[in-house]
Amino acid sequence: LGKAVYESILVEPQFCLPFLNQLLGKQNSLDDVKNIDPEFYNNLMKLKHLSPTELQSMSLTFEYTPSNSNQTIELVPNGSNTPVTKTNLIRFIHLLAHHKLNIQSYQQTRAFLKGFRDLIPLHWLRIFSASEVQKLISGDDTIKGINISNLKNVMQYSGGYHPSQPMMHMFWEVLEEMTPEQQRLFLKFMTSCSRQPLLGFAALNPVPCIQQVRLTREEQDLVMSTLDQRTVKGVKLPTSSTCMNLLKLPNYGSKAVLKEKLLYAIQAGAGFELS
Repeated sequence: LGKAVYESILVEPQFCLPFLNQLLGKQNSLDDVKNIDPEFYNNLMKLKHLSPTELQSMSLTFEYTPSNSNQTIELVPNGSNTPVTKTNLIRFIHLLAHHKLNIQSYQQTRAFLKGFRDLIPLHWLRIFSASEVQKLISGDDTIKGINISNLKNVMQYSGGYHPSQPMMHMFWEVLEEMTPEQQRLFLKFMTSCSRQPLLGFAALNPVPCIQQVRLTREEQDLVMSTLDQRTVKGVKLPTSSTCMNLLKLPNYGSKAVLKEKLLYAIQAGAGFELS
C-alpha cells in the first residue's frame, strides 16, 4: 500500500475511519466506534440513559470479551471485581471504546504501519484529513461513472487500432451508453481500480492503451452468422493487463457483439483465468 501511494497508484480497498486515523498517528476516541460498529456504539450510548437500578441489574464489570475470542480482558486492574455504576459509567464506556479501537488490533496495525512508514513518513500525511488520505489511496468515491472525454483524450492505441477506425467509434459509443456503475466496472477491469485518478487519466502510468486482438477466420464467420441472435458464442472475450492499464480488445466489427462481450467481461468478476 505504501508503494502504491508513493507512486500515485490507486487501489480498490476503502478503509474505515479508525484505521485511517492510525495512519495519521491519531488516537481513536468514543465517537469513532460508530464508524466500525454502529450497533455496538448505540448500545454503549443506551447505557448512559439507564437508571442506577437498571445498570446494577446488568451486573457489568470492567472487563470485555471480544466477539471473536473467548478470552476476557480486564479494562482496569482487578476489573472483573469492579462493578460498573452510575458514577464510573463514563469511564467504563471510554475505556471500552479505547480497547476496541486502539488496543485490540494493536499488534497487527503496528506491523502494518512499520512497513507503510518505511515509504511514507508520518509527517507527509499529517497535512491531510482522514477522508483526504482515503482519496489519496483509492480515489474519490463520490464521483459517479468516469470522465470519458478525459480518458479518450489520453488513450493510446496499438496492434493496428487507430482512433479514426469504426471499431474505436463503436467502443466509445458503448462506453458512453453504460451506466455509471458499469463504467466503473470497466475502469476496474482495465486498471484494477474503479475510481479515476484525482489528477485525471493523464496521471496514469503507464498511459492507458487499447490493443487490437485479431479474430480467427472461424470467429469472424461466427460473428457474421449470428448477428441477428442475442448472444454470440465461441468468440474470445476482451481481456486486460491491469499492471499496464492495457485493454486487449478483439476486433469484433459489430457494435452489438462488442457491447455484449465487453459487458460480460467486466461483470464476470474473473481474474487471470479469463486470459
